[in-house]
Amino acid sequence: MKKRTLVALIPAALIILPYLSCKKATVVTEELPKLQAKSEITSRTTSSFVTNPKNLNIVMFVPTDNPALPDYKTRLTSLFVHFQSWLHTEMLRYGYDKYLGLSKVDSTGLVRFVEIPAAGPQSDYPYGSGSKILAEINTYKAAHPAEFSASSHTLILLPERTDGGGQPFYGSGKNCFALDNANMTVDKIPNASSNYIGGMLHELGHGLNLPHNHAKYASEEPSLGTSLMGSGNVSFSKGQPTFLSEVDAAILNQNEVFQNTIPSGAAYESATAGISLSAAYNSTAQAINLSGTFTSNKDVSDILFYMDPDANGEGFGSNTNYNAVAWRFSPGAGNTISGTIPLNELYYKNNESYELEAKLLLKNGSVVVQSYHFDFLGGTPQIGLDKSAKFYQNANYGGYGVSLPPGEYTTANLLALGIRDNDVSSVSFGFGVKVIMYDGDNFTGSSTTLTAGSSYVSKFNDKASSIKVIEL
Repeated sequence: MKKRTLVALIPAALIILPYLSCKKATVVTEELPKLQAKSEITSRTTSSFVTNPKNLNIVMFVPTDNPALPDYKTRLTSLFVHFQSWLHTEMLRYGYDKYLGLSKVDSTGLVRFVEIPAAGPQSDYPYGSGSKILAEINTYKAAHPAEFSASSHTLILLPERTDGGGQPFYGSGKNCFALDNANMTVDKIPNASSNYIGGMLHELGHGLNLPHNHAKYASEEPSLGTSLMGSGNVSFSKGQPTFLSEVDAAILNQNEVFQNTIPSGAAYESATAGISLSAAYNSTAQAINLSGTFTSNKDVSDILFYMDPDANGEGFGSNTNYNAVAWRFSPGAGNTISGTIPLNELYYKNNESYELEAKLLLKNGSVVVQSYHFDFLGGTPQIGLDKSAKFYQNANYGGYGVSLPPGEYTTANLLALGIRDNDVSSVSFGFGVKVIMYDGDNFTGSSTTLTAGSSYVSKFNDKASSIKVIEL
């Protein structure tokens, strides 16, 4: 059994909860004019910020030898009001009049922080200690449930370490981590020495279900600046133009902590769903046209496409979508899919490989993902020219990889082509094919059918003994 290096993208109906980590914030030196904090007043406003039926949980996790700063509740309340206002303004760009929900302490009018004493000193909680911290938080939550909102989203803050060691600063599922110090205040935007403020907002985005994505190179970057979920940690901290992409706004629009009323269904409930997608290259229009259909037993609000280049030859399991450019389209009549990807919106289009992620965004906030792969060759996308599937030894398209055109392959056929028996862990796809893998020779035994790429074949890992690649 091979060790998985990343959580998979796999079955068509799988709802994924990605592990989203980012590089540590870097030091910057420019001085820019200061931004002014804003607060939004609405019918749901409590004091100077908005609360919703479900709100973001904010935890201050305090090691035994590193106390929280005494002013953090007042100082960070102003910062979170600024974050709330900024997110609302950005969502209004796309017609979404929604606010991130922040809980209020009625007696003080400040944002509610759940302060949790840690079991150990700061050295017990290095960068990779997120799961350990979450275990302690869950223990505390079980004993003090009334201190938490009913939402599943939590931002965990730790006082900045005083011993120079590392600490968590990333997103993991619906949780995210950041640090607090005296400079985490609206008055320090722009900040000449740290990107931690923008880093906190960026990691909060991950904790609110947002993956990395880059600005569109032609229509967004020149006018709007840097996508928050690209390198927005740097630009936001420096007071430079930073924006929320349309796909991110659409995802937040369905997020449970952005709802001003309680939806009828359960948030993030999984769906039985699938996507059938075709792509065609229009050389005249210099665009990729996407079309297809989808099925889902739960309501779909949006169709999202992420075009993710393997720009540095690192493989799709390691470049974490920083260069992915994304589009949002509305579902068509009869559950149809239709959209156009102009090539001038892509920066990498010479000889790079691409992963195209097609996502169904459900009204309950869940996302269903299918992935496809193709290459650019000499500036031309090779779509429709290679109806094949590639089988890899390890998860995340690692180890050896062997491409198979449409056909039927017994164990002997696979061995002759370089695929060992019971050795397939991930599969990448072109368009226009599906794959059936069998755990017995000559297409016998149990089987699994794939209609799109899979970075880890889950329950069928290391089981394939015969394979059919079928042209659609």
